[in-house]
Formats: sequence, structure tokens, C-alpha cells
Amino acid sequence: MWNNNELFVNISVLNSCRKCAREGPNERIAPEDEEDAVTKAIRLAAERPDQPIFFPYKRTVFNSCDEAKEFYNLYSWEKGFGIRIGRGCKNSKEYRTRQDFVCSCEGTDKSTTAASIRTECKAMIRLLRQNDHSWYISRVVDTHNHPFLAGYGENKQWKSHSDIDPLTKDLVKKLRENNISVGRICNILGVSDATSSKTMRKESIRSLCAKLSQENMKDDIGKTMGLLEDMKKTDPGLEVRFQMDSSGAMKTMLWCTGKNRVDYENFGDAITFDTTYRTNLYNLPFGLFVGVNNHFQSIVFGGVLLTSEKTIDFEWAFTNFVEIMNGKATLTMLTDQCAAMAKAIKSTLRTTRHRWCRWHVLKDAKKKLGNIYSKRKKFKREFNKLITDEIDIRRFENEWVKLLKEYRLVKNKYLKRLFKHRDKWAKPYFMDIFCAGMTSTQRSESANHMLKKFIQRAAPMHLFVSKFNELQSDRHDQEGKEQHSTKQVLRKKLRVGVPIERHASTVYTRAMYEKFCDELFESGSFAIFKRINDSEFILVDTKNEEEIDAKHFRVKLEGDNKISCECGFYEHMGMLCRHTLKVLVHLDKMEIPARNIMRRWTKEGHIPCKETSISSALEQQSHNMQRKTLLAKACELTKVDDKGRLVSFGKTIEEVIGNSMVSETSGQQIGEVKDATTFWPTSKPTSCPPRTIFGGRPPNTGLKSWIASTKKSAACQADDPSTKASEWPEEENPAKKKTKSILELMQLK
Repeated sequence: MWNNNELFVNISVLNSCRKCAREGPNERIAPEDEEDAVTKAIRLAAERPDQPIFFPYKRTVFNSCDEAKEFYNLYSWEKGFGIRIGRGCKNSKEYRTRQDFVCSCEGTDKSTTAASIRTECKAMIRLLRQNDHSWYISRVVDTHNHPFLAGYGENKQWKSHSDIDPLTKDLVKKLRENNISVGRICNILGVSDATSSKTMRKESIRSLCAKLSQENMKDDIGKTMGLLEDMKKTDPGLEVRFQMDSSGAMKTMLWCTGKNRVDYENFGDAITFDTTYRTNLYNLPFGLFVGVNNHFQSIVFGGVLLTSEKTIDFEWAFTNFVEIMNGKATLTMLTDQCAAMAKAIKSTLRTTRHRWCRWHVLKDAKKKLGNIYSKRKKFKREFNKLITDEIDIRRFENEWVKLLKEYRLVKNKYLKRLFKHRDKWAKPYFMDIFCAGMTSTQRSESANHMLKKFIQRAAPMHLFVSKFNELQSDRHDQEGKEQHSTKQVLRKKLRVGVPIERHASTVYTRAMYEKFCDELFESGSFAIFKRINDSEFILVDTKNEEEIDAKHFRVKLEGDNKISCECGFYEHMGMLCRHTLKVLVHLDKMEIPARNIMRRWTKEGHIPCKETSISSALEQQSHNMQRKTLLAKACELTKVDDKGRLVSFGKTIEEVIGNSMVSETSGQQIGEVKDATTFWPTSKPTSCPPRTIFGGRPPNTGLKSWIASTKKSAACQADDPSTKASEWPEEENPAKKKTKSILELMQLK
């Protein structure tokens, strides 16, 4: 122990150093053979069985102020009180020379009415700085004027005992970015585990998540622009379009990657568009352009954030989307029954056939039809069978009339409206229009569902864009997985065994081969009813051949390279139907006719992209990623212990990848990136749209909150003029055949 003279001398030395504006590191690097305070306290605990293990004795030395704080916090956990940082001293160069740590009950609360834990407790320790930048305890006051807490459950409620270390904070940040709820994070960290030694509280985790959310919200537009610029540097094919208001705030944003544009060139003949997703900080509708690739997987062609869902907004989105895709408009677009969307398609996509999602049309059948649909199983079965299975227009209309007359639903307004617009949703009217097998926006709905797994509620815009890119990367990985299976997994035994099946296995991808085999299997139930000549046949379903109005299908051979059927399945799906396959098997054909093989379903489904710069950039990007992964694996296998060799090896990896990136962006086709402002065709927005969700935490998910939000959304929809349209707009390219009303059909009967 030091005497008073020695202590006075050291304090004088420190004061003189403070006057000289001394500076130095925040902590001391201790000698290797020196024992730290915690280890020493544990070693000496056996000699002092009646004393606390981590009592803060005077002259205890610490390497840093944080180490002293943790030591005193261990003692406070033993005794049952909490601590916090007290007063300290710094010189003109921000060099800290003194620091106090006090009891959490120190001082008084300024409010005279609020409840408080402050009891003017005098317990504290004082730390002073030494010449070697270490700290020592110069004063200890261990007298408290409040009761100590007993037990684990009480003691952990002090804030000092519920601190979260930096590694755990990083883990929580990663989990929140990947849309893990706060409750699940607590379970992962063991906060709610009764047997866990973790002293963190759920309140601390929630406060940390709220703080992270607030940090994400700061400078959202700046972070978004920076993210898009980084994406543009690595993806020269990225195209971003903005629409801004008079103040420079962003109204609409549309972006498509180079991969999206290449996929659209190959598979953009039929797409679905849906705007049901709204999980973002600004409550903006998010529209997804979704299609299907040669593996019959959903692929994304682009995304658009809208501030409203009016006709003018959809016109802007569709016009800019077509411009990004080099002026190529899709053949068929499936949407819901949004009147504003239908008007926008009519005015901007004049050559596109607009169809309604059949699922959206019929989802309210139970509500609109009442007990007839929910209580009468026979009607429900016949109604669903008619909607799902019937592909002939004449039979569909006749069966519809019979069904309505049998159950006295002729005057039902819901069914009248459905029948009036049947050419936009009914299956028979889809059969002569190529839709890649899609009759609903289910693929867009599925993409929305997947997006919710990636993006947390009330996500800011930059995080939304980042996570949407992760979704696209995931879809790319799934495409690569299916491509690998198509190339490497060979079927040893054919399913049906006819010669034409072997040819299909060599032409189609694995997924499309399975669909081809399903049609080939179903062809077995058909028989050739009549052979008109060598190139024309009439087929009938053997299961229904005894019926009076049994459907007959006319199949016609058009030379050796094409076969057609009046059912329209090939025009709708791009694959031969069961009727044509029955004729081909009957004629012992060895191969599928060449003109009946649609390239988009084959193993070589990708047509060479017209924009060679985009395709070459994508190939170079994939090559760089493959090389980077190769070198990273080699680095792991070396297991070098020498830090110098490891650093040099890492630099080699960076140089190789850097050279590849330079070669990727140095060509004339892609062009060098000089200025970030050249990325955008128009000026960049200066702010995000007005927020509709406030606070750092996600919105309340309680029952009362949900009911209130439902009433509010219903009121907004009622006030929207686009939802009050009594008549849906006429289609730009109507079918050639004239459709008859239900009254006309009844008169014919």
C-alpha cells in the first residue's frame, strides 16, 4: 500500500502532465507475464472466503478504463446493485486522466413527481491515470443507502448488467437485416432461456433493434443512391428510372439488372404483374414483373416502387419498362382486376393481350354466392370443375347456362359480371393465347411471399433494394441448380417407353420433360374416332365417348414438320397436347415435329443476347466470382500460420480479382465509369417519399391495431375513384369470335 506522501507525489505528477497537455493511447499494452485484475481476484478469492471475489481494492491496476468498468460491474453483480459512468476529466487534447464509476442510485431525479431509482447513493470508485497510460483505483466508497437486489431475475434488471457486447450487436444487426423477429432473436441468444447465463434482457434487445432501425433510416436516399451506383459499377446492364415531384422527392423508381434484361429477351413473351406487396417504410406499393424460364421456374424481370396506383403511374411504369427492354413489349400480361392498370395497358401496350388472374376473379365466390357455394357441395364441385377443366368455348357456355338455371342463379349480379368478362379469365378463352401455362398471377404472389422472408417490415428504401437483390440472387442460384440437374442427372428408364419420349428427353429441360410425359400419359385415354385422310384425324376421349355431346378433337398434320390441334393447347402452352401426341404415337413417329418445338422450353432456351456488352459483362462477372471462390478455397486449404504469408496470399487474390474487374470494364462495349451522375438518364432524387410509418420499431401487430388498419385501408379504397369504375375497359385486341350474352344463350336453348 502507498502512503500519503507517495500518493501525493503521483497525483502531482499527473497534474503536471495534465497541465502540459499530455496525450497518448486510451489503454496500456500490458507485459505478457503480468496478471490481469480479474485473474488475480479469482486466484486470491480462496484466501478471502468471507469477502466478495471481485472487491475493488485500492491500487488495483487496469490496462484500460473499460476493463475497470467491467471489473466493478462484476462486483456489483455479486452484491446486487448496478453501476453507471460518473464524472471524469480530460485535458485540451482529449486525454482522459480521471474517471468515476458510481452506483446507479447516485444523485437525484430532476422531476419531482416521476418515480425514480435515484436515492443519492454515495457508493463509487475513482480511477486515475498513471505514467504508462494504465489506470488504478484511488478511491473506493462502498456504502449504499438502498437495499441490494437478491436473485438472478432481479439483478439482471440493472442496465449495466444488460449490456450487449459488440459481437452480439453485430449478430443482432445481421439477424434483423434478414427479417428475424425480435422474439426469435431473443431465443437464438438465449435471453429467454431459464438455464442460460446471459444477463441480457428482452428490453435491451428491443432497444438495440430500435436503434438499428433509426440508423438505417438516416440519409435513406443517399444510401439508396450509393447502393445503386455500386450496383451499376459491377453490373453495366443495370437500368434505373426515377420519377420525381417538384421538390425533388422520389415518386416512382423502376430498376432492372442486366440479368433481368437478358432473361426478358428470352422469356419475356408472357409475364404477370402484381402490386400487392407494401412492406416498406413508406408503405409504397411494389410491383413485380415476373415470368417463367425454360425450367418452368419463376424469374423476375424488374421491380417498381409506386407512390400511388393510378392510371398515370402505371403508364409511366409500363412505358419505361418497355424502353429498358429495348422497346420489346410482352405478348401477354396477366394482372388482377385493377381498372387503372387495365387502362394503362390499353394506352401503352397496344400489342399486348391483357388477361385477368383467374384466382382473383373467383376468390370472392364463397362470399358473393353465400350458402349455395359453402353449403351445397354438388354446386361447388360442378362449379370448380367447369372453371378448372373445361377448355372448349361452346361446352363452357352451355354448362354455365345449365348450372345457373339448375341452381336459380340467373339473376346473380356477381355471376353476370363474371360471364360478361369471361374472355379475360375463363380457361377456354386462354387456349389460343400464349401464356406459358399461366392463368393467374400466382407467380407474382409467390415472389411477394418470398420477398417477405428477405425484407423486414418498415424497411428503409436502401435496405429494400439490397434485399430485393438478394431475392434475385436466390432465384439465380435456383436456376443454376436446375440447370445442373438438367445437364448431369440422366434418366435411366423412360416413363412411358414410346420412341418419341426419348427424343423429348434430349430436347426439353428436366422440368418440361416431366410435363411432356404427363401429357403423353394422358394421351392413352384417347382413341382415334375417325380418320378423314392421311393427315387429318378426329379423336375422342374414351372416358366420355358414350355421352351424346362428347367432345371430339380434330388433329391435322401439316407436312412432316408441324402438327396442330383445335384444342389450342400448343398455342397456350408451347407444348404438344395429348391429342397430337396420340396421333404421333399412332403413326410411330420417332421425333417431335421441328416446328412444334418451342425453343424457350429446350435445354438451349437462352437465345444469344442482342446487347453483347451486357452478355459479356454477365459472363465476366460469373467468371470472376468463380475465380474468387477458387482462390478463397485455396487460401483455406493452405492453412498457413505465418501472418506475412497469409497477408501476401490475400493481396494476390485481390490483385487477380482486381485485374479481372479492370478487364471487364475497360472494353469499348461497356465503357469506363467516370462519373456517378452518368448512371441516370435524369437528375437524381434528393429525398424519399413522405413516411407513413413512424418510429424505430415495427408497427404493432396486435388485434386492435390490425382492426384499425383494416378499417383505414377500406376507407382509402372507398375514396379511390379508380375502384369505383362500374365498367371494366374494353380490351385493345378482342377475340375474333363474337361472344354472346347469357340471355342470348338462354333464348337459343
